[in-house]
Amino acid sequence: MPLYQRLPKRGFNKPNRKKYAIVNLGIIEKFIEAGKLNAKTDITEDVLLESGLVRRKLDGVRVLSKGDIKSKINIVVTGASKSAIEAVKKAGGSLTLTSETSN
Repeated sequence: MPLYQRLPKRGFNKPNRKKYAIVNLGIIEKFIEAGKLNAKTDITEDVLLESGLVRRKLDGVRVLSKGDIKSKINIVVTGASKSAIEAVKKAGGSLTLTSETSN
């Protein structure tokens, strides 16, 4: 019997778990400063994909609060951390969560 079958299996891997593309607020700010994203329009998952910020959407895009955001932006994504929502509101923008059901 092969070694990988003889060794015990540990833990549990959920077969239907969601995998999100991760985006940090600092990187969004850099793309706005570079002119790859327009801060005046809504920033959606498709816009992030077209700009090259996200390679694949997977089950959605999740925004995290690493980095600083200075621009007043409107973001529409699948998920976000509480601190990211607060940081965007503090900068004068809005972060809207969509409840897409894929599959």
